[in-house]
Amino acid sequence: MNKITIVALLSVFVATPVLADNSGKFYVAADFGTSSLNNVTVPAVGGFPAATFLNPGMGRIAVGYHFSPMIAVEVGYSKFADTSLDYAAVGKATLAMNSTQVAAVGSYPLNSQFDLLGKLGVSRNSASSSGTGAFAGLVNSSTSQSDLLIGVGAQYNVSSQFGIRVQYDSFGKFDSSSQPISASAISVGVVSSF
Repeated sequence: MNKITIVALLSVFVATPVLADNSGKFYVAADFGTSSLNNVTVPAVGGFPAATFLNPGMGRIAVGYHFSPMIAVEVGYSKFADTSLDYAAVGKATLAMNSTQVAAVGSYPLNSQFDLLGKLGVSRNSASSSGTGAFAGLVNSSTSQSDLLIGVGAQYNVSSQFGIRVQYDSFGKFDSSSQPISASAISVGVVSSF
């Protein structure tokens, strides 16, 4: 009976992933990727058909703190590259967006080098559009909206102080209209703990 108990306890320890003890440590991260925008179509103007802004690139900086090996809190700022529609004879419309996030980040180590990540928090999203020529009266606006932030990803730990992560984040809505602008992004980044 004692042998069975010992084997059972050993198997639990062997099956449990190894946790890096990063409790009480801060980290900084930088992520770069591409976004996917919804509801960003400009109406037809001057005989030109309606057009949709292209999905821009996105960059993010973040600072986090590990409360335990598996729970952290992260504050981040994301800037989306400006995206434009340019009709030389009619005018130009430009969309600029950014987001500030606060989120709880959970990590589950698969082994000593790979972690699965989950993120849940709130984002404060801002979008502004501007136009010239025929677009001047149609697209000039500035909006802000708070919404739920949800993210998933994975991290490869090169060392105890440095990692590479891949993430998918849904930032939610950027305005409160009946068809709000919304954005998500896939990014690759680096994380440094200290």
